[in-house]
Amino acid sequence: MKFKTTLFCTLLSFSLIYPMEVSAADPFADLPDPTRYKQTPKKVVKKIKRKPLILQSTLISKGRSYAIINGKQVAIGERVNGATLLAINPFNVLIESRGQQKTLQLISTDVVHKQGRTINED
Repeated sequence: MKFKTTLFCTLLSFSLIYPMEVSAADPFADLPDPTRYKQTPKKVVKKIKRKPLILQSTLISKGRSYAIINGKQVAIGERVNGATLLAINPFNVLIESRGQQKTLQLISTDVVHKQGRTINED
């Protein structure tokens, strides 16, 4: 008799602690358990918008050479907005960004340099 009582109490306690079936009428059945760690955390990916690179000035001398790009002084080999400065010329610079080389112009193409002075071809 003691065995049957023990078995009955054990089964009763398991049925109360671990319910086998959740009632469909339970309004909280679909809510996540706040005490459990989320198994699949969502990753947030932000898209970085880069400003276009604008060459504002160049300085070339025997001791130093640098360019002003987006308001920042950049020497050869330095980086600005993810691009590396490769070469500095009087009116343009060569940069490498994402494996591609690009030229940034200081002045528009309709302005040319003749005999040491800058003129407009209008």
